[in-house]
Amino acid sequence: MPNEQDLSTIFGTILTAHLFNFDKRVSNIGKAITDATISLHKEIGSKFLPSAVKFHYNFTMRDLAAVFKGLLNSKPSEQQTSFSMARLWYHETMRVFSDRLITESEVSRCRDMIINVGKRFFEEDPEQAYADPCTFTHFVSPFAAGSGVNSQAMSSDDLSHYRACEDFTRVKKVLEMKLGEYNESRAIMNLVLFEQAIRHVTRIARILMFPGGNALLVGVGGSGKQSLSKLASFICMYETFQISVTSDYSVNDLREHLKDMYKRAGVKPGEPLVFLLTDTQITDERFLIYINDLLSSGRIPDLFSKEDYDGIFSSLRPVAKAEGVPDNRESMMDFFINRVRANLHMVLCFSPVGDAFRQRARKFPGIINCTAIDWFLEWPKEALVSVAQRFLEDVETGGRPEVRDNIAYHIAEVHTSVGQASVEYLKREKRFNYTTPKSYLELISFYKSLLKNRRDEMFANIKRLDTGLETLMRTNRDVEKLQEFLKEKKKEVEIKRSATDKLLEEMGKQRSEAEAQQALADVEKSKADEAAAEARKFEEQAAGDLAIAKPAMDAANDAVNCLDKASLTELKSFTKPPNGVDKVTTALLIMIKGEKKDFSWENAKKMMAKVDSFKEKLETYRGEDIPEDTILRVTPMLDDPEFTFEKMKSKSAAAANLANWVINIIRFNGIYKRVKPLMESLDVATRSKRKAMDDLAVVNAQLAVIEEKLTTLQNEFKDATQEKAKVEQEARECLDRLSLAERLTNGLASEKDRWSLAVEGFKACEVTMAGDVMLAAAFASYIGAFGAVFRNSLWRETWLQDLVGRDIPLTPNVDPLWVLTNDSQTAVWQNEGLPADRISLENGAILSNCSRWPLLIDPQLQGIRWLKAHEEVRTLKSGRKVHIMKQGEKQWMTKIINAIQSGDTVILENIGESLDASLDSVLTKALFRKGKTLFLKIGEEDVEYDEHFRLYLQTKLSNPHYKPEISAQCTIINFIVTRRGLEDQLLATIVSCEEPELERTRNELVQSFNSYKIQLKDLEDQLLERLSNAPEDILSDIPLIEGLEATKRTANEINDAVSRGIQTEIGINQAREVYRTVATEASLLYFVLLQLCFVDHMYQYSLDSFSMFFLKALKTAPASANTTERVQSLQTTLRWTIFKWVVRGLFEKHKLIFLTQLAFGLMQQNIVGEDCGFSSENLRFLLFGPRLGDEKSTISWVTDLMWNGVKTLSQQIDGFEKLPADMEENSARFLEWFQSFNPETERLPGAWRELDKYPFKKLMVVRVLRPDRITAALTSFIREILPKGKDFIECDSELNNFQILEQAFEDSSPTIPLYFILSPGADIVSDVDKLAVKKGKYKGVDYHNISLGQGQDKIAIEKLDMGNRQGHWVFLNNVHLMPKFLNVVERKIEEYSTSAQGTHPGFRIMFSSDPSQSIPVSILDRCIKLSSDPPSGLKANLKQAFACFSRETYEELESRTKGILFGLCQFHAVMIERKKFGSKGYNMMYPFSLGDLVNSASVLRNYMESAPAKVPWADLRYLFGEIMYGGHIVNDLDRLLANTYLDFFMKDELLDEMPLYPYLDATAASSSSVEIFKAPNTNFSYDLVVEHIDEELKTETPLAFGLHPNAEIGFRTQTSEELLRVILELSASSASAEGGGGEVQDNQQVAEAIIQDVLEILRDVKFDIESVASGLDEVGPFQNVILQECERMNSLVGEIVRSLVELDLGFKGDLTVSDAMEELANSLYLDRVPTRWEGLAYPSMRSLSSWLTDLQSRVNQLNDWVGNPLDTPMVTWISGLFNPQSFLTAVMQTTAQAQSLELDKLTLLTEVTKKMASEEFSAAAKDGTYISGLYLEGGSWNMVHGVLEMSKPREMFVPLPIIHIRPSVMDKLDNNTYLCPVYKTQRRGPTYVFSLQLKSKFDPGKWTLAGVVSIMDIL
Repeated sequence: MPNEQDLSTIFGTILTAHLFNFDKRVSNIGKAITDATISLHKEIGSKFLPSAVKFHYNFTMRDLAAVFKGLLNSKPSEQQTSFSMARLWYHETMRVFSDRLITESEVSRCRDMIINVGKRFFEEDPEQAYADPCTFTHFVSPFAAGSGVNSQAMSSDDLSHYRACEDFTRVKKVLEMKLGEYNESRAIMNLVLFEQAIRHVTRIARILMFPGGNALLVGVGGSGKQSLSKLASFICMYETFQISVTSDYSVNDLREHLKDMYKRAGVKPGEPLVFLLTDTQITDERFLIYINDLLSSGRIPDLFSKEDYDGIFSSLRPVAKAEGVPDNRESMMDFFINRVRANLHMVLCFSPVGDAFRQRARKFPGIINCTAIDWFLEWPKEALVSVAQRFLEDVETGGRPEVRDNIAYHIAEVHTSVGQASVEYLKREKRFNYTTPKSYLELISFYKSLLKNRRDEMFANIKRLDTGLETLMRTNRDVEKLQEFLKEKKKEVEIKRSATDKLLEEMGKQRSEAEAQQALADVEKSKADEAAAEARKFEEQAAGDLAIAKPAMDAANDAVNCLDKASLTELKSFTKPPNGVDKVTTALLIMIKGEKKDFSWENAKKMMAKVDSFKEKLETYRGEDIPEDTILRVTPMLDDPEFTFEKMKSKSAAAANLANWVINIIRFNGIYKRVKPLMESLDVATRSKRKAMDDLAVVNAQLAVIEEKLTTLQNEFKDATQEKAKVEQEARECLDRLSLAERLTNGLASEKDRWSLAVEGFKACEVTMAGDVMLAAAFASYIGAFGAVFRNSLWRETWLQDLVGRDIPLTPNVDPLWVLTNDSQTAVWQNEGLPADRISLENGAILSNCSRWPLLIDPQLQGIRWLKAHEEVRTLKSGRKVHIMKQGEKQWMTKIINAIQSGDTVILENIGESLDASLDSVLTKALFRKGKTLFLKIGEEDVEYDEHFRLYLQTKLSNPHYKPEISAQCTIINFIVTRRGLEDQLLATIVSCEEPELERTRNELVQSFNSYKIQLKDLEDQLLERLSNAPEDILSDIPLIEGLEATKRTANEINDAVSRGIQTEIGINQAREVYRTVATEASLLYFVLLQLCFVDHMYQYSLDSFSMFFLKALKTAPASANTTERVQSLQTTLRWTIFKWVVRGLFEKHKLIFLTQLAFGLMQQNIVGEDCGFSSENLRFLLFGPRLGDEKSTISWVTDLMWNGVKTLSQQIDGFEKLPADMEENSARFLEWFQSFNPETERLPGAWRELDKYPFKKLMVVRVLRPDRITAALTSFIREILPKGKDFIECDSELNNFQILEQAFEDSSPTIPLYFILSPGADIVSDVDKLAVKKGKYKGVDYHNISLGQGQDKIAIEKLDMGNRQGHWVFLNNVHLMPKFLNVVERKIEEYSTSAQGTHPGFRIMFSSDPSQSIPVSILDRCIKLSSDPPSGLKANLKQAFACFSRETYEELESRTKGILFGLCQFHAVMIERKKFGSKGYNMMYPFSLGDLVNSASVLRNYMESAPAKVPWADLRYLFGEIMYGGHIVNDLDRLLANTYLDFFMKDELLDEMPLYPYLDATAASSSSVEIFKAPNTNFSYDLVVEHIDEELKTETPLAFGLHPNAEIGFRTQTSEELLRVILELSASSASAEGGGGEVQDNQQVAEAIIQDVLEILRDVKFDIESVASGLDEVGPFQNVILQECERMNSLVGEIVRSLVELDLGFKGDLTVSDAMEELANSLYLDRVPTRWEGLAYPSMRSLSSWLTDLQSRVNQLNDWVGNPLDTPMVTWISGLFNPQSFLTAVMQTTAQAQSLELDKLTLLTEVTKKMASEEFSAAAKDGTYISGLYLEGGSWNMVHGVLEMSKPREMFVPLPIIHIRPSVMDKLDNNTYLCPVYKTQRRGPTYVFSLQLKSKFDPGKWTLAGVVSIMDIL
């Protein structure tokens, strides 16, 4: 950056020119403004330095230019005085410098600095010139807000004025008006324009109004960054563009959008455009490459093709020409890009949470350098209060006026307290939770809504109860009236009764007369009846004959009717009648005319001449009166067969009908003559009947008179009776009404009292409601993410106390749960499956009331099960649907869109830590209106929004980290099961198995209780509803009163049932409590294993999986009739079953952690170890260990650290007060205990031996004095304290991997896969193949083994589908290579388990993988996990190794082979277990496995089958050591180690019960108090060998490996500390119990201090190699070494100095802090050698501080050597060289040159002198050289005899005397000489240098196995 003078010239010139036309008062202070700005910039840059967190604190020339850019917005019309210009300067400097600061305190400091600079350079009154608020805007005109000017008509010219606006209210009104306009045309933003929001809008608008202005808004999600940006853009009249990110949005999509924006901003319409981008929309980091280019230069390579640019330039050419732009490609490109940069404004909205923002800013510097930063600070408490007060202005709090303000303060306190609790929550339980401004505003909004709802409910309840009470009171008043009315009615009834009796007597008399007359009438009626009967008799006889005659007469009539004029005319027209017709006419002539002679046709025609007359005669002819003579004459004619209708019809229709008439009329006459006598008799009878009837009528008339009188009397009587009845009915009704009234009032008397109290309570509640609802609203909004402890702490101890302290009225003993819900509602939830514990009920209440979408943290799936049932019931009532889906499944977004449109419910289950960006608008409820309809924009689609839509999200992750954005959008609800809740559930399961009838009764009782609660609520509602809707005269509605009585009766019955049920429940619960201890332990077990996921990601366990093994334990526990014994049996079986299931899936190093957690948990519950000395204080001490102190030890063998531990123990734990004194007094005896190899099993001296009775207290002594033995001590403690503890310690030790797999397979199922967690060398596939064969599965047929990799996923899915249908096995190997594919597999398993077809019972899935964080939890927690780690401990490894061979296989072997096989097992166990000693065990780690043992055993069997009598040991050793096991070994020294073991084990003595501890002398054995383990007799059976291992191999000791007991101190100390650290972290209360230890220094402060210290030492260190080389006449081997060393030292020191100087400049702000610089700073803080330095340095394991000290010593040695390069140092500190090998080579080269020997025939001989210091030498070595700086590890050096010997107890390193090295021709080594490897560091391995020849009295193999080496650099 230019110097201050140049800066002043540059910016001064620009500003002076700008102010030329201003008022002189303004232009005169131009220079002062320039100088003040430059001075301020310098001061800000020096005070606000960048750091890892404040990486953006780089105040460059861009920031200086930004201030002047703002000043150049001034106009003469606006800034007319120096004061107004000073105000503008103050505003611009605050915007540029303070808006990026991240804390309120820094903003305040910055403001003070600006004011101080202003005071120095300006003469204005600082109180006024720099007063806040200071706001300059483009959009607040002099006429804005209330002037009547339409703000929408504001022109761009209006926006060009940059004006001061001191009236904040005015700004707010303008913004509110603009917000209203925005909401009318765009998606509705429910913005609250409080002070902070207004400030941010003005800042964003200011940035956007600058040409090319780009903004970076930084704040936690929910701060309002997007919404405020949209409003600011709208105010500036810019269009806002925002990408709609979906799951498949790619870089190409972004490129297309950028191309479109470039064209819109640069070509057409060429107007300003805002591109708004949030960090959540950056789904691909490559997006930022384009954004960085856009911000930095505007030029994005390859965004447009050449053809695209040609089109763009063509469109721009007219505009460019008008502006004088040359018409060439380069100029047009510049013109286009400049237009784009001027018009296209970028607004980035980022969250500072996590590392993403920092990493992005580092990789893409344009994000910081090319934007104006506006940091959204956390609101101060004053702002929180102010916002709350503003929102609560219209809220009626129902009490004193000050209550509203107090509630506002309380809301702020709630928000603040949750933020503090979230920090503590993270510290204690490692769970994240965030509060955001959005969540705060949501809390206020929710409080107002909930308060209104509850108040409406309260008033509705009061109204209902008042109505009911009024009805009862009205009924009571009616009772008195009814009683008076009843008295009057009784008198009236008596009067009516007397009158009725008199009428009854008169009626009796009249009835007697009527009866006498009736008797006469009856006689006459009898006579009439006889006459009528006689007439009826004749009438019936005649009726029969007449019935026969009538058809004939009818036929005759019909025949006549059939005649018509035409037919008759036709007939008479015949001149001659047809044959037979004449007979018809003859008959007619006889009958009609009475003709006797002239029967001619002519006469007949005359008869028919007048057709109508003729027809009339026929119709009127009487058949009854035909003369007999006529009958006699006509009848013969009828006998003629031709004289028929049918015959005649064929001749003439008229003739036929006439014939028919004749026939029928004659027939009728015949019948009539027979009936005539009867008719005459009938006539006589009829006349007789008529006379009788006349006589009867006379009698009846007389009777009628009498009856009429009687009827009159009866009517009078009836009227009287009715009148009497009416009066009686009124009396009865009155009595009934009275009875009803009494029944109503008496029946509801209790309700009356209760309702009266309820009304009073409700009315009283009006005062306390504001406080109660406030507590409930905070509870529902904020508490869900926390666990039980934090929930209680927040609402009981913080919020409730704050409400009370602020004198806000509250209901006594208020509980937010019961403000949010009620008994009947919770009963419904429980019936739907919600657990009944407090936390679950709270979660149900939160979920049912919260205003944001609920997000359930639900690893045990209890929440989702209830939610599904709950929503099914709810949606069923409303006729809607529930859609359950997973994020990413096929067409899932389409399903959500459809649900939004139809108002259905969506449950999105099993989400991860991030949500698809396409859900953003749904989560934020970004609704907007089109007309009256609400819409939601999803992607590019406007989706109609149904307000009934519900969204629920659920995750199975046990500890997800959701960003603040999600916390602001969702109400996170922690549904993780509680220990007590799980205990109750497990107790129910146990009792249902053990006492099914008892549990069934209890469940029915619980269901009944829940139903009773619901019914009682419904019944009361019914009562009140009926009373509310009752008619005015309620007593007239008898069904209503009877219904009320029935309701009341039912309620009483329910209450009685509840009372009886409570008594029954007491008895049932007492019976159930017998099994409580089992449930308690089961719950404890689950929570212990639940914590294992914090140890390793692979340890995931679902509640369903746990439940399966829990039920298995219940079923397999030994039965017992005795309940106590049965409970113990259940506990033991459960503990063992769960432990075995879990421990088989743990790595060996974690098994003790789990077992220790289990034991401690059982002791905390007093289930085991009641008298072992356990207490919470003792446990705390054991875990935390002794505190650091500064007391010096008074005992020689006790270190200061140990002594401080002893003192702490004596001060903190009761009973140990005398321990320090006793140790001082009995130091020797305590030393004896201290030096024992197994102090945990040895008794302490004196009275402290009594601690053996309290083993936990003894653990604390071991903790302070022998921390290296903690793991062994805990193992021994658990073995004793836990029932059958030995089984837990040695779990599965007698089973091989295949046997374990077999057992685990039995527990698997089609939906419970097996999961193999791989370890190096593990051969899982062979075991699975073997099991497949045993189960009848064939590889490639119904057993598919698939190794995942590219393209294998499709094959795997195909095999899974096939396996599910056909019952195949599918083994997916190495699934960690395709972790995303496992999500598909998980969905497949779910699909299989829920499909209608079901799964084939033989279907199995198996997985294998390395441990990996990428494996989905949902896969891991459902699987049975099996680790392939070898067991821990020599005994366990030996038992596992021997268990690889079946009993049958072993017994088939001959005795020698049995012995060798056991020796081979011992060798294998030693080789495996030696790894635990780390670098002391091997130089490299090798994947030895049981496969090596099995293959070796196979070779052994084959070899021994043809072996001679003498065992070929050498061959066997070669086969095992060089091929089978040696095939893994690549390090020669490790190969030597393996062969040395084989030399010891593979010999004849092995077959004769040889001791198996290598090279164990009597001294070592006696000192270690170890029983020697020997080989078993070769004739032992398989079982006897196993028993031999159990009984003889009692202790774990390094002696078994040939190592010194000291060898285990290091690794055991490390293992013990790690064990206690992990257990401490897993302890729920560990963080809170730890307490404070003072504030840790800031990383930067620590690093800065180290930088200065190191630079002070090393800045001037540099060796002038050229100068040294030029001073040498001849460069010999040693001179080459020194030159090389100096060169490497220069490189190292140069890098150290360079990197530290660079970091120092970064801290000062002169350089941008890079990733490398940050890593360096972190290393400095952690006291760790930076990686870059390590690469240039020598191998070292030191911490940084120690390393720097060592480096200085190395520099000093080089300085001494450089001072005299020709002379080799008398004694060379070989450890201080970069490359000691080159120095040793130089020694040999020097000798080879001097003695003319071949270099490759020389070797280095070493001789250990008896001198320790170089000062003891007076001259250099004549041959070779002296070296120093070596230490012996694993052994000791006898200075007197000059030989190697055993280490002393707890002696880890021994400094070797100075060693004389001399080259010599290669010669054979003495048998008593040990070639001791020399390593640079304790890491050994690749740091090997050479080997020393050390004399020894023992076989060198002893030292090889003991791991004796020499180390150059020890810690």
